[in-house]
This record gives sequence, C-alpha cells and structure tokens, in this order.
Amino acid sequence: MRIRSIVMLLTLTGACATSSGGGGRSGMAYGENAQADYEHALLAFRKGNCLDAEPEFRAVRRKYPYSRYAALAELRVADCKMMQDEWAEAVTAYRQFVRFRPSHSQIPYARFRIAEAHFQQIPSEWLLSPPSHERDQQPTQEALRQLRRYVLDFPEAERVGEARQMIEKALRILAAHELYVARFYLRRDAYPAVINRCRTMLSSYDGSGLEAEALLLMGETYLEMADREQARRAFQEIVDRYPEADEADDARSHLRTLGT
Repeated sequence: MRIRSIVMLLTLTGACATSSGGGGRSGMAYGENAQADYEHALLAFRKGNCLDAEPEFRAVRRKYPYSRYAALAELRVADCKMMQDEWAEAVTAYRQFVRFRPSHSQIPYARFRIAEAHFQQIPSEWLLSPPSHERDQQPTQEALRQLRRYVLDFPEAERVGEARQMIEKALRILAAHELYVARFYLRRDAYPAVINRCRTMLSSYDGSGLEAEALLLMGETYLEMADREQARRAFQEIVDRYPEADEADDARSHLRTLGT
C-alpha cells in the first residue's frame, strides 16, 4: 500500500508539473505567434500592400488581444487608412487608439497622425480650380487646432518640427482666406466688414506672414472712411514691425501724405 501511495503521488506530481510546464509553453507560444503574425503583416505593409496587410493586422488584434502586438496592429490599420487616403477613417482609428490606450508610448505618434489626416484634407491647388484660400476652410481650421495641440502637448516629440511647418502653411491659408473675404467686402464698399476681417486675421493667425498686407489694407480702408488717425496707426505699425516688407514702402508713402 505504501509503495502504491508513493507511485500515485509521483504520478500526480508529474501531471501537475506537466500541466504547469505546458501552460508556460503555451503562454510563450501565444506571444511568439502574435509576433510572427504581426511581422508577416508588416512585410506586406512595408511594400505598400495594405490590401493584404490590413486584414492580417485586424486578425492579430482579434486573435491576440492581450499581446503587445494588438496595439501595434491597431496603429498599422490606421496607417493603412492613411496610405489609402481614407482620411476620416484614419482619424477615427487613431482616435480610438488614443482613447483606449492613453498610456501607450505611441500616443504622440497617433496624435500627430490625427493632425496630419486633417491637414491632408486641406483643398489642394489645382490649375483649373480656385486657390485653396478661396474654398471651405473647415479642414484647415481643424488641422491648425490639432497641430497646435500636438505641439503644446508633446514639445519634445520628434515630429514637432514637421508639425510647425504644417502650422505655418495652415496659418497662411487661413490668413489669405480672411484677406480674400475682406477684399470681397471692399469691392462692395462695406468698409466696417473689411476692418473686422483684417482684425480677425491679425488676432487669430499671427505668424502667417501676411500681417503687413492686412495692415496696409486696413490703413487704406480707413482712408476711404476718412479716419486719418486710424489709418496713420495702421501704416505706422507696418513701418515699425515690418520695415522690410514690400508693403512698408506704400506705408511710408501714405504717412508722408498724412503729414507724419
């Protein structure tokens, strides 16, 4: 009986060890399989083949939700949307990543891509179409908002320089749009509307590079309104702040005429 009890104990111990070891190997296989499937999808992705890569990334997310590759697969799905110019879908995918994985190291990347997707929706310049600043500016405004938030939240991120360049372009487009509308009002002698548009441009889109142009338009509009003092202030600001701008010569000429 004693020998039989020892045999049974050894058998049970071996079974438990086998079970424990199998669990460990199973856990290792889970991670290894997740990595293998992700890297297989990544090969197609790097070749620009999202037709094959995207469903494979989705499969990684579905089959291995507790692996680190699930999160990476989510990002690559969003990247595929970007590669296929599906901007709205890309924004949705990146936003979901940011929402459900707020502590992930790739959050700055996802946030930049959200801003970039909006930026890509800014109307392009085409030979037979109106300039971008004459069209709907909602995508440009949203791109500027997202880019500014990205730079503010991640000042040390590697793509901040690229984001700043995009901000400058968005600012210039939005400022040009305000000047376009201001000149529309000027042609209709709606002088207060011209002034309001110029002031909006100067306060909202500082750094656009079109400040001197807006100030000159303001000054000349004030002259049309017979408000010599406000005109003088606008022209003097050009001379003081933008002495090298093309508009500075016109401003000096106006100041001489005004006797200052």
